[in-house]
Amino acid sequence: MLCMKNLIPVLLFILTTHVVSAQTFGGGVFVGLSASQLDGDRSSGYHKAGLAFGIYTNARLNKYVDAQMELKYIQKGSKWESEDQTVFYQSKLNYVELPIFLKYHFLGRFSANIGIAAGYLQKATENKDGIGDEPADPPFNPFELSGLAGVEYQIIENLFFNVRFNYSILAVRDHPGDQSFFLNRGQYNNVLTFAVYYQLANANKNGKKKACDCNNRSKRFGLR
Repeated sequence: MLCMKNLIPVLLFILTTHVVSAQTFGGGVFVGLSASQLDGDRSSGYHKAGLAFGIYTNARLNKYVDAQMELKYIQKGSKWESEDQTVFYQSKLNYVELPIFLKYHFLGRFSANIGIAAGYLQKATENKDGIGDEPADPPFNPFELSGLAGVEYQIIENLFFNVRFNYSILAVRDHPGDQSFFLNRGQYNNVLTFAVYYQLANANKNGKKKACDCNNRSKRFGLR
């Protein structure tokens, strides 16, 4: 846990540096909403709303594919209430995540995303009676590994809208009594996110500009 806490400021510095310099990488910021449920508990449905925001950096690998890495804060969990409102439950799981994925561009303005995300559980609480939040019991695992898939649409030049599905690869908490059912080893985060991305720096444009500057200097000194 301490290693992850020490690693986060380092990753934040690296990502910010790439966004600012943007000689090899592009990057920007994003903000959005999450809708989540906890598969393996007694409820179903994306009833738990939360926030998702962070920064990202990306690099063009070829004409159609980008690689992207994000540093992200996201609120997950679950929420349900009986029809007669006599039973209430809500879990609040706040994660710092590091998603890494590939983006495949198609149809001009669209891209498909697929990859993985490593998450550190910053805070976990449960409300089991509608009265107030308490520390989660039994506790959730401090780390999460999940898979992700999504679609992104370019609204204008530097503005994008992203819809993403994220699901735990490993259980984030055991079933009560350490039960297991075939491949179902416990409870799993099941999350949809809807986010707007703003590109602050574009590596391709900077690269072209840099190449043009070099050509101009060469012509100026009679090298071409």
